[in-house]
Amino acid sequence: MRWWRGCALATVIVLAAAVAGPLDAAPFSGQTLRVQFWPGATASAIQKYIVDPFVKKTGANVVVEYGNTSNSIAKARAQKNDPQLDVLFMDDVGVLTLAREGILEQLDLGKLPHAREIYAGYIVGDRYGMGVFSYAVTLLYNNKVLPSPPTSWRDLWDARYRGKILGPPANITQALLLTVMAAKLGGGGLDNLDPAWGMLRQLKPNIHSFPQNFAIAAELMKSGEAVMTVNTIPQFKAYIEQGYPIAPAYPKEGYFATTSAVVLVRGSKARRDLAYAFIDEALTPEAQGGVAEQLWYSPTNPRAPVSPATRKYIVTPTQYRKAIPLDLEKLLKARPQIIDQWNKIFTQ
Repeated sequence: MRWWRGCALATVIVLAAAVAGPLDAAPFSGQTLRVQFWPGATASAIQKYIVDPFVKKTGANVVVEYGNTSNSIAKARAQKNDPQLDVLFMDDVGVLTLAREGILEQLDLGKLPHAREIYAGYIVGDRYGMGVFSYAVTLLYNNKVLPSPPTSWRDLWDARYRGKILGPPANITQALLLTVMAAKLGGGGLDNLDPAWGMLRQLKPNIHSFPQNFAIAAELMKSGEAVMTVNTIPQFKAYIEQGYPIAPAYPKEGYFATTSAVVLVRGSKARRDLAYAFIDEALTPEAQGGVAEQLWYSPTNPRAPVSPATRKYIVTPTQYRKAIPLDLEKLLKARPQIIDQWNKIFTQ
C-alpha cells in the first residue's frame, strides 16, 4: 500500500496460541513467529483473516508489530545483523528495496502449496515477495457533480476543473505514478520523464490542494469543492459506504496496480516451516476473500470468494493483467528526481 499510508508505529501485542484440539493437532505449538504489518484497518483484517486462523490451526504464537512500509524498511535495516522479525508485509517497492540490500530471503515456491494458484505477475522481485493483495491507482471522481466518469487521464488537465483536483502528496507512490502518466501523455514515459515537468506545470492551476488526510480529501469530494483525485479505491471505502459521492473511473489509457506482498527476513530466528506455513495461510482463498470484503483490497488468488457488491470496487487477477506495465526498479531509481521536481513545480 506502505510508506504513503502515513501511519504511526503501534504497540506490540502477543497473540497467545489458541489450540483447537489436542497438542498433536497443533504442529507448531510452543513455536513463535514475529510478524510486522500495517496498522489501523489493514491490521484488523490481517489479524482476523490470516493471523487468528493460523494460530487456531497451528498452535503457534504470533507476535505482531505494526508499521507502514517505510517503517518496516528502516526496522529491517537496523536489525540486519540480528533480525528480530521473521515475516514482513510491505508494498512492492519496499520488497525491491530490501531485496537489493540482501535483507530478504528468496522464497521457495515449492514450500507454498497455494502459490501455484497465484498469477505470476503478483510475485515480486524474483521471488523475494509473494503478493497477498493489490489495488488500483486510478481516478476517483464526484459522481454527483460529474454526470459521467472521466474517460482519460487528460481530464485532470481540463480547464473546467480549475482548482478542483486533489493532488497526491509528493512523498507517496500515487505522485510517482501520476508523474509517469504525465510523461506518457507528453510523449515520454518512465525512461524519459522530461515531458512530465511541462505537463505538471500545466496541471498546477487545476490543483486544489494535496491533502495528507483521507478524511479531509473525502469531505472535499463530498462537498464538490473538489471533483477528482488520483488515489486507490480502498482509501475511500468507509466514505463510499456512508454515501459519499465518490466513485472509481478506469481511463482508456489504463490504471496502475500496486502489489502488497509478504516477505521472509534473511537470517531470522523462526523455523522455516513455521514461516512458510504462515505465508501460505495468507495466500488461501479464505484469507484473501475475507480481506477483500473488509478492505476492498484486491485478492491475488483468483479462487478468493468475493461478493458482487465488493467486486465492482476491486481489480480481479484477470483485470490486473491489463494494468499499465511498470518497471518498479526504474521507478525506485527515479523517485528522488520525481519528488524533487514535484516539489519545485507545486511549491514555487
